[in-house]
Amino acid sequence: MLRRFLIITLCAATIIACQTKDDSLYEGGLERFEVSLSRTNLLRGEVAMRFSAPTEFQIEYWERADSDLSSLQQTNHYKGNGVVRKTLLFLKPNTEYACRIRYGNGLLSDVKYFKTQPIQSITQMPSLNTDEIKEPLAGYLLFYNWRPGYLFLSDTKGTILWYEPVSEGLSVANYDAKTQHFYLLTTPTGVDKFAYNSNKVKVIDLFGKVLWETDLTTLPQMKGRTAHHECRPLPDGGVALVTYVDKPFDLTARGGTASETVKGDGYVILDKNGKFVSAWDCFGTLNPADDPDIMNTKGDWLHANSFNYDSEGNYYMTFNAPSELWKIDARTGKVLYRVGKKGTIVPPASGIANGMHCANPQAPDDVLVLDNARAGTSIGTRALRYKVNATSQTVEVTLNCEIPKEMSSGNRSNVQLFGKDMLLFASTVKSLILFTDRSPKAKILRSISLGEPFYRVEYIPEIRY
Repeated sequence: MLRRFLIITLCAATIIACQTKDDSLYEGGLERFEVSLSRTNLLRGEVAMRFSAPTEFQIEYWERADSDLSSLQQTNHYKGNGVVRKTLLFLKPNTEYACRIRYGNGLLSDVKYFKTQPIQSITQMPSLNTDEIKEPLAGYLLFYNWRPGYLFLSDTKGTILWYEPVSEGLSVANYDAKTQHFYLLTTPTGVDKFAYNSNKVKVIDLFGKVLWETDLTTLPQMKGRTAHHECRPLPDGGVALVTYVDKPFDLTARGGTASETVKGDGYVILDKNGKFVSAWDCFGTLNPADDPDIMNTKGDWLHANSFNYDSEGNYYMTFNAPSELWKIDARTGKVLYRVGKKGTIVPPASGIANGMHCANPQAPDDVLVLDNARAGTSIGTRALRYKVNATSQTVEVTLNCEIPKEMSSGNRSNVQLFGKDMLLFASTVKSLILFTDRSPKAKILRSISLGEPFYRVEYIPEIRY
């Protein structure tokens, strides 16, 4: 009787085990796995998984035609239990991909496939014009268009790998590597030189999720101010905006009236929830009535176009009209110096800019800027690096690198240090992205045409998700 009971029990256990194994596609907790193209984005894959128990996993994916897996990408490690959905990013257009799950203690799922779609309906594809760079350059290039409003990431050769529509229009975008969030100025309101005037700040993540947004017209502190040209993420999660500041002045001594409106510049700081923190303007430093040309310039007096900060937390702004770099004490609002032809610190003649953009501090008092070299100058657009001695109030130009005149941009644009010995130029007017060396007459190492004008290009070394 006992023997018969043991046999029956053993058979029952075997049946249960077989049934459990049949119901599960994989061992180690993964039961099901499917992948498909996103229904809302032509360059995203959607992975659906089901786990029978808490299981650590990672998604691997690569171009199907890539037999040696040199294009392999891996997500971060995640823990799954039950139904889990993940989105795959950084996919080439019109390309078939293979995908699998690495889970548990080194287990692998089978491989499944999906295909991305062409994106010509969204934008012109960038084209690689010249390329003398042999080694692969990792990372991404961030750029965007004004209207209809799209944010793009490409690889360093210009192949678009990611996009996100911004239906209300997009003026300015910056990326925060710490949070992997994009800070956007949206809802542009102006045209021509005021094209970057905007009514809204929006922060989104890599998947297009809106984390917060603020309608600037609803903030009482923005009365008489308009955000433009800059939306800089700050270390505490807040954001700095460059703003026009409209203020009345008595300009009768300059041929005007007793109440002329001067459009100057300043900044506004918002916290990580989009709430007002503080504001500053240029009028505590300069008096428009002292400017003999103010009646001609009062409609856009200084034209600020960038805001940034250094490791000590102090601020830097560039002003295009006077071609000056200002350092501002973040705590007091005091302007510590102004580098420029008519500033408090005058560079050597060879380092005086004619149209300045893109304050990019490398260290306190060590700032890379772009010299547009506006129309009428014989030189091309340049990268200038100012190293300021705040004690002696002097400045050394430690980098002066000029791109060819035919590739130059008399307005907008930016420049970044790239690696140990290269520069990345964005030439807005010519719709070019240029990788160069750092010689006085820059050698063009790689040239990418975007096909349409853009404001800036930002290099992002790495994104993990």
